[in-house]
Amino acid sequence: MSDAQTVWSVGAGRALTLAPLAAPRRLAVARGRLWLTLSGTAEQPAQDQWLEAGQTLALPAGQTAVLEGWPQAEFELLLPPVSSAPRRGLLGRRLG
Repeated sequence: MSDAQTVWSVGAGRALTLAPLAAPRRLAVARGRLWLTLSGTAEQPAQDQWLEAGQTLALPAGQTAVLEGWPQAEFELLLPPVSSAPRRGLLGRRLG
């Protein structure tokens, strides 16, 4: 099973904020160059990072990122596959 994904584009002079999610994500640059500002914590300040085409970055659960194309970029936002563990009902029987 492959990762669920969506391709996004960020043009010159534009910024895109990736809101935090409960699940981790992976950002993969398909074309161009991205400038990212990752949210900080009490222990670690916010940080800037550059990604080129072909590079990826793991975004942990709860991470906010602001992206800018430099001058423009396309990227995929990859989500981990959903677990295929069997579901069980109240009595412990398999449901699917």
